[in-house]
Amino acid sequence: MYNILLVDDEPGHLAGLSKILRRLRPEYAVRTAKNGEEALNICDSENFEIIITDIQMPIMDGLDFYERLPSSRKPQKVIFLSGYDYFEYAQKAIGLGSFEYVLKPVDIDKFTHILEKAERSLEEELAGIEEKERLSAKLQTIIPLYHNRILSDWNHGLPLSKDEERELRDTLLFQGGGSIIVTAIHGKDHPEDTELELSKERIKEKMQELLSENGVSVSFFSEQERSLLISATNARLEESLLARIEEQFRFAEFESVRINVGISRCTEQLVEAAPSLFKEAYFAGMEGFYADGRIVFTSTGTKIDPRLFLKSSARLETMLGDAIHATHGEKTIENAARTIIAKLVEGERLPAPSELIAYCKKLLMKLSEAAEYLKPEIREGLAASITESLDEVHAIEQLQAVIASRLADIAAAITEARRDSKETVIFKCLAYMEEHYMEDLSLESVSAVFHFNSSYFCHYFKSKLNINFSQYLTQIRLTKAKELLELSNDKIYQVAGRLGYQDAKYFNRVFKKEFGLTPEEYRSIARSMKQG
Repeated sequence: MYNILLVDDEPGHLAGLSKILRRLRPEYAVRTAKNGEEALNICDSENFEIIITDIQMPIMDGLDFYERLPSSRKPQKVIFLSGYDYFEYAQKAIGLGSFEYVLKPVDIDKFTHILEKAERSLEEELAGIEEKERLSAKLQTIIPLYHNRILSDWNHGLPLSKDEERELRDTLLFQGGGSIIVTAIHGKDHPEDTELELSKERIKEKMQELLSENGVSVSFFSEQERSLLISATNARLEESLLARIEEQFRFAEFESVRINVGISRCTEQLVEAAPSLFKEAYFAGMEGFYADGRIVFTSTGTKIDPRLFLKSSARLETMLGDAIHATHGEKTIENAARTIIAKLVEGERLPAPSELIAYCKKLLMKLSEAAEYLKPEIREGLAASITESLDEVHAIEQLQAVIASRLADIAAAITEARRDSKETVIFKCLAYMEEHYMEDLSLESVSAVFHFNSSYFCHYFKSKLNINFSQYLTQIRLTKAKELLELSNDKIYQVAGRLGYQDAKYFNRVFKKEFGLTPEEYRSIARSMKQG
């Protein structure tokens, strides 16, 4: 739908043309004016896509009105009307940029054609404007990303093309000396991604604000590691400014994130030295992993030594192994986690957090792999839990807590596996007795098969079945005896031998004590009942 303004000093012409327009385009909004001055006042407060104006009018004619018409951000088509067929009017109207020139009286068919032509032109121009706006918006998004990528590659020491080097110097905003600041930003207690991203943007704004008060700076997020905010600045990083940075990032608005700020030394050639300065600042900020409350760290005073590697220690492995098998497990495990961290970070130099975490991961993995009784799927679950939880660690107190938690998981898995293993053993034992009842079985021989101490096995067997070993073996043999007596014609001594009894008389006594009948009597009664 378009807005149309009709301008004509003749009421009859104005009413007639207005009526025609409302019939041709009932959805359009049509306004009218009696002269150029009135039309000009209306145009000051409203926008019209199509203006149809007479040329010859009192007070202000159509050509004068058109020259004074305020510019519009939207496309606009002006159609001139005149009852005088003078070429100079048409020439001037065209020179002013009018869309069409129409003679009065207006021919309906010709006017309809001109109106449709104006509409098509408006649609094309509007589509062009929308496309330009879309491209402009896209450029506004792409250009910052492009600059961010160049700045990030520059700091990480990646090669830049000649064009990118020029872009770098233009984007950097300053030449000469300066420093690199690396701010590591990690979420505490797994905040929502949107919350973390908002905090990161706020931290970027705050850092830029603080640095800009003392010099020129540009801040951007690393393309290689999105948790790192990198700032290149020529500001003088005096103690007072560092104190302000420390103070600002302690505010409650940043309590959902952990912030560590590393600051490089200052150099006279920042563009050339940026990759090495980035590493200095990056490693300096790592000291925040070990610090209790501090945020800002300088490369000249850091204790972090990225060349420090932790060696395997059988003593530490044994300590952890003892902890997961201890009687008072929880307390022992907590002490072991505390002790191992203390041992790994003792000394004047500190390993990079990634080195410390990797070492602890290796220890825990080795411990879970060496644990007895664990099924493959349980080991895989423990390994995944160890990896996932350690990858989320950003402070030494977190690391200690995760180690204790994973040690407790391994201890619990071993306890559960042992319990399940013992439950499985009793069934295997019973199956073994069912299969070997005809042999000279004893408590000692069966316990030896399953690698149990005979005294422990005796107690274990009775606790599980509420019957001792010899009683259960007798039940198996007597049940089989009844089957043999009913189905076979073997002599009693032969039946006794097949059941594992070497003495037939002893077999007779045991059978009669259990059933109140001798084996021969049982056979006779059982067969007579079948025949009856």
